[in-house]
Amino acid sequence: MPELSDQALHALLRDDPERGWRAFIDHYTPTLVALIARAGVADRDDAGDVYVRVCERLAAERCQRLRRHDPGKGALAAWLTTIVRHVVVDWVRSRAGRRRLFRSIERLEPFDQRVFALFYWEQRRPAEIAEALQMERREPVELADVLDALQRIQGSMTDRHRAELLALVARTRTPAALEDAEATPAAPRAPGNPEQSLQVRELDGLFAAALSALPAGEAAIVRLLFRQGWTRAQVQRALHLDELGTERVNAILRRLRELLAARRVGPREAATPGLRFLEGGTE
Repeated sequence: MPELSDQALHALLRDDPERGWRAFIDHYTPTLVALIARAGVADRDDAGDVYVRVCERLAAERCQRLRRHDPGKGALAAWLTTIVRHVVVDWVRSRAGRRRLFRSIERLEPFDQRVFALFYWEQRRPAEIAEALQMERREPVELADVLDALQRIQGSMTDRHRAELLALVARTRTPAALEDAEATPAAPRAPGNPEQSLQVRELDGLFAAALSALPAGEAAIVRLLFRQGWTRAQVQRALHLDELGTERVNAILRRLRELLAARRVGPREAATPGLRFLEGGTE
């Protein structure tokens, strides 16, 4: 197929929008497909949905948007990048209210799937998740198990998944400012009964004590990853780290697990029977 310049396409759209639209589709479909993939929409069906939305927007009112583009002010391909980005954002927002497990999360164990739902959909903190899972499963659940699950979950999600979750969160709460990420978190929601509430407070205290024993940089990584829900890339940029790979995070979690284990036994636990499940026993 012969090349079609932006100027020639613009003239064709102006003189005959129908012929111009067919020429646009013939020449620019590969560009649109590549831009959609670059925006993080990897699933084939999802990419097809976004492609249709882009075409509907560009073809509306006899290709009015395309006809308004001035080739003298920039390349059409660059302009299409902006159009695709806006359509992807709208598409994500339209899906944000539908709570469904991503395919990659469905491949994880049921425990991880439930942690995903509690952390991302219900925006619960690790201590709340541990307590909720113990009540649901009627078996011991440790804070460290929840953090390990969150690590596996984050490793299973793509940028598109995070974009959908971000849109969902934006609809349900006011996001914290970046500079507030290290601030003292708000008190957890009170569970359904006083005993659960006490156990969550104790677990929060246990978590805070273990974090305080970590080096400051490692504690900041844990807070941002597992309380704020940031990605490793975001944490790496925010903390100006050279790298933050899976191995480093796993090493931090191992140290945190050891610190949590060291704090299970003592006067605090003896006075609080609700924490006995951290020892692996039952009440």
